[in-house]
Amino acid sequence: MRRLARRHADRLGPLVERDFRLLFGATTITTIGDRLAIIALAFAVIDLPGGSATDLGFVLAARQVAEAAVLLGGGVLSDRLPRNLVLVGASLIQAAAQALTAALVLSGSATVLLLVGLQVLYGVGGGLVIPAEVGLVPQIVSPGRLQQANALQGLSRNIVGVLGPAVGGALVVAGSPGVALAVDAASFLVCASLLAAIRVPARVEGAGRPNFVRELREGWREFTSRTWLWSTVLLFGIGNLAFAVWPVLGPVISEERLGGAGTWATIVTAGGVGAVVGGLLAMRVRPSRPLVASIVAAAPLVLQLTFLALHAPVWLQSVASFCAGVGLAVHLTLWFTVFQREVPEHAQSRVSSYDALGSFVLLPLGSALAGPVAVGIGEEATLLGAAAVCVTCLAVMLAIPSVWTIRAAPRELPAPASAAV
Repeated sequence: MRRLARRHADRLGPLVERDFRLLFGATTITTIGDRLAIIALAFAVIDLPGGSATDLGFVLAARQVAEAAVLLGGGVLSDRLPRNLVLVGASLIQAAAQALTAALVLSGSATVLLLVGLQVLYGVGGGLVIPAEVGLVPQIVSPGRLQQANALQGLSRNIVGVLGPAVGGALVVAGSPGVALAVDAASFLVCASLLAAIRVPARVEGAGRPNFVRELREGWREFTSRTWLWSTVLLFGIGNLAFAVWPVLGPVISEERLGGAGTWATIVTAGGVGAVVGGLLAMRVRPSRPLVASIVAAAPLVLQLTFLALHAPVWLQSVASFCAGVGLAVHLTLWFTVFQREVPEHAQSRVSSYDALGSFVLLPLGSALAGPVAVGIGEEATLLGAAAVCVTCLAVMLAIPSVWTIRAAPRELPAPASAAV
């Protein structure tokens, strides 16, 4: 009987642990709402009198800038307060933003300026999420199940990422963008109630009174003291800057040479399916050098750039997108697992905020530069140049000695039965 129970627990992995079940449920529910809302928001803006792609760009950019501006402060807050309660606060902020957005859209009172303001509010909540969640997972999951927990978090997002936009589109067609936005607001309220029920272990208080600037400096010291961390974050940031040309030039090339929007949707969907498969794979793979494996797993992204530049057949680009999706899911799972094992718990949220800022702050710049550069040197040259930048970044990462020194943790026993109920 005991052996049968152990086998059952192994199949469920971290889901046997109560607090992770709550976090997993909260993440899944709010991701469903978000995937519905991103389609709805786009049509809500475009359907405004005189609404355009430029207006939509302003609205989305406002959200991204707000998220980036809050990241570092969110890291300090999440290392100072119970991380589940920081996530509760973030969910309530985002619920308010989406509820007000839905009300404006449904009443016909929405304007671009009002939507920009509300998406700034939404972005403030979003900027709190990454630092708090990265630090919360290892607090509520036993060490032996940490990689599985990270894989499951990514897997739920990827599955919903494949299905959510289709459901969101159906809601927009059947009702109004405001309906889907209201559903998103409700999902954040459910998410907040689940997060509030998580039991986070008590913290050992540090010496001295809290000081925002000092805590930021301490996080920066933790970040820069690990060569493998700051160097790979810098290089991934440059690589993301280069890769940002793919989602910008891809639809243009698809419209001109590959058959239009339906073709591009097929290529992108293949990547989503690959991410689901990668999430399942990430729950099982146990490389001896997880950081090296994480870097290598990102390599298929180069194929996407190369095949698009060469105007490869749609089936071949879809295969490349599928492989990139698999690799990205494995990459992220291994990366977060290494991060959570190597960075001290008391500073994880602050350090993860520097990680997120360094990795993604250049993405909007890459998106903005893609069009002008392609006009100047051609689409194919832009994509091949971006592929060369990505290959160079990956090769330099693999040449860093400290990347190879990080070994997999020995398999540790799962949490006792009392923690799994």
